[in-house]
Amino acid sequence: MKIALCSKENKKESLVDDRFARSEYFVIFDDEKKDFNFIKNNSNTEHGAGPKAIQFLAEQNVNIIIAPPLGKNATMAAEGSKIQVYLQENKSIEENLKAFKENLLNKQ
Repeated sequence: MKIALCSKENKKESLVDDRFARSEYFVIFDDEKKDFNFIKNNSNTEHGAGPKAIQFLAEQNVNIIIAPPLGKNATMAAEGSKIQVYLQENKSIEENLKAFKENLLNKQ
């Protein structure tokens, strides 16, 4: 399972970003390999950033997104890509992953 989060920096201790499509980085955590992959977000265009970000994450084989509430178009794109979205807490990447694994995050 691959889990994507929004990050302000490229380190796992970083706080999650409160912006989805315009976050500085996407972090993809591979639950099988226990590996973090930080990717600079290049999908923060003026229009349509949300669906473009979802498309990019789908191409990375992401199954779960932990993020702030998504807009309508990004939500529809996530549903179309069969990606589940959970609402993040204003904490670090590691703390959000722990909360997800303990079923403490709400589904969007």
